[in-house]
Amino acid sequence: MAEPMSAERFLDRWQNYRDQPQQASGIRDLYAAIASLEGGLQILDEQAPWARQFSTPPTPAPTPKPLPKKGGNGAVSLNLPFFDQTNDGPTGWRHCQSSSIAMNLAYLGVPGIKDDLDYLKVVQRHGDTTQQVAHAAALAELKAPGRFISSCSVERAKAELDKGFGLAIGILHRGPVSAPSGGGHYIAIRGYDATGWLVHDPYGELDLLRGGWARQGHGAGRSQHYSFANTNPCWLLEGPSSGWAWIFSS
Repeated sequence: MAEPMSAERFLDRWQNYRDQPQQASGIRDLYAAIASLEGGLQILDEQAPWARQFSTPPTPAPTPKPLPKKGGNGAVSLNLPFFDQTNDGPTGWRHCQSSSIAMNLAYLGVPGIKDDLDYLKVVQRHGDTTQQVAHAAALAELKAPGRFISSCSVERAKAELDKGFGLAIGILHRGPVSAPSGGGHYIAIRGYDATGWLVHDPYGELDLLRGGWARQGHGAGRSQHYSFANTNPCWLLEGPSSGWAWIFSS
């Protein structure tokens, strides 16, 4: 049996739409398949919730805070607040994505988001903290910027930071840097310098060279420097433009 397409992969199809004949034909086939389902006509109703949300004008991106001047080595550092996921209760070990996104939202001054628990409550109304679709719905509810992409690169990340916007990126955090593994972990990127990323790691300080954690909890992940050499192989797993990231400029 074929594996169902993920919500993120489904979205990628629409982002690649160019009004080509084969694409239009595929969309007509999709329309016919939906219409044939029980309740399909309700899904296709002009006033269906998804259709109204799809047609809602986007919320303008917030104006980023003024950037400090770059240092002599070209460094950029944003003043993102730090949130420690290990303070979130017995399931806090699962909250890296929520905490990393919340740091960016609080930095941008999104109303109602003073810490990661404020944001987590919104996410949990829409699903699990590990699901990108739950975060997308939470951001829509908050009318906050934030978009998940699976094609980020070092250059794209630096460009976001140069504009005054942080990121939350997904990396593999188990195993040595030569063979990263694991279920994944999110960190907040708040800047960069000549040799690496300036990060807030919500769980602790990673040992990226060998895998696992050098220190956990108690704010150990605040203001860490993760080298490009040891971070990027754990992030850009399928090539230079394959990084998972939440961006906040649009």
